[in-house]
Amino acid sequence: MIAMKQKLVFWDWTGTLIDESRLDEAVCKSMEEEVAKKNNISFKDAEKRFRNHLKKLENTWEWHDYVLHGRILGVDWRNHQEKHLKELILLPYAKEILKYARESGCKNVLATNAVRAVILLRAGHAGLLDLFDAIVTSDDVKALKSEGKHFEYGLKNLNGDPESSFSIGDNPVQDILSAKRLGLRTIYCDFGQNLTHYHSEHISNEHMESTAADYTVADLSEVKGIINGV
Repeated sequence: MIAMKQKLVFWDWTGTLIDESRLDEAVCKSMEEEVAKKNNISFKDAEKRFRNHLKKLENTWEWHDYVLHGRILGVDWRNHQEKHLKELILLPYAKEILKYARESGCKNVLATNAVRAVILLRAGHAGLLDLFDAIVTSDDVKALKSEGKHFEYGLKNLNGDPESSFSIGDNPVQDILSAKRLGLRTIYCDFGQNLTHYHSEHISNEHMESTAADYTVADLSEVKGIINGV
């Protein structure tokens, strides 16, 4: 018997469901403070050390890997994450739209450049973890979302139907272009670009080039009518 193809909704994380700019800033500064203290150097020198480390990882999935950063810098990445989780901000209607998508028969897939250990902490703290049927992280596929492997992985492992599935996110290349190449419908969240991402100057400009989505929304409440209509 042939299994029925599934309608999947691939959700981006930061800038779509969550504003984690304040969290990332707090975590990075906290890690830099520990680097300064452990190595008896100034905070400015510790900050420079962290930025130089990130510079070497530009355009790779490891740029997003706090576990790697902690190991290279000699600090406890988990401790710095946990003590600043209060800075995580759930965007309006995020929980409601995830519940609605599931109730409508869709499977929610979190597709993120974050690594699994970190996203489990953050999604758990935000109260969203149980609303995802699957999570695909950069360390699962050893790639950035711009390569499309997150979507390929989800479609294959959840028996997804590209033509009835969606990718929803705030990055024109990583969430929209890479998904369209695989035949997914796309929803661009233009509100995400108003959020400030700490150390974001290390993300290449090509990840922000203009790409037309099938739909554009000003807030998550508008997603309801779109996924319900397909």
